[in-house]
Amino acid sequence: MKYLMLIGNSLRERQRLVRLFSVIIAGCVALIGLRFIVHTDRTFLFLLWNFFLALIPLALSSLLVQMNQHKMSVISMLFVGICWMLFFPNAPYMLTDFIHLAYGHPHWMFLDILTISWFAVSALLAALISMNDISNVLLSRYHRKRVSVMVLGLSMLTGFGIYLGRYLRFNSWDIINQPDVLFLQIGERFIDPLSHSKTWFITIGFGMLIYLVYMGLVYVGKEISEQQKVKTK
Repeated sequence: MKYLMLIGNSLRERQRLVRLFSVIIAGCVALIGLRFIVHTDRTFLFLLWNFFLALIPLALSSLLVQMNQHKMSVISMLFVGICWMLFFPNAPYMLTDFIHLAYGHPHWMFLDILTISWFAVSALLAALISMNDISNVLLSRYHRKRVSVMVLGLSMLTGFGIYLGRYLRFNSWDIINQPDVLFLQIGERFIDPLSHSKTWFITIGFGMLIYLVYMGLVYVGKEISEQQKVKTK
């Protein structure tokens, strides 16, 4: 787990990350603008809002990294960590936005595919970097094997969050706005899981996708690190 460093923890490296996502955001705006020019359709404007939500967990995980480096209190870090968990599904959630291809213009389907892919892949990148931040914070306190289990658990919770957002249309802040309805819907799926097979299929499917992609990058990062060590000998 510790071999994956998608982005370092120093201020300079975080500034590079900001510049990278500034370019990505510029591309997002350009594609939405181009789409509006070619067929005056504002349907995909919601992608900008979704991408903004996808960047919130990355901002929170970056904050957690800094808090961990400065040895801040466990309670304050736990609060930020909970906020991170509530918003984290918003990042990989954008993978489900391909469903909106059905509402696009058939003649400009290639542009719609490019636009949604740009947003979805960028949001997934933000999710992976954010997960890496959380993993590194956990690794500073727990054993690597335990952190691997935690990452798997977080991935499954994220898969469940994606289901809640896409199919039940809940938002991250509904835990405050309408907690009774939210927890009632969640409770029904745990009390009678066999009647909600779709819930668990989507939860496990997206959970494993996130976990395996992340662990695949961990493996690649480890191989690159080992090759660099060999070259320096």
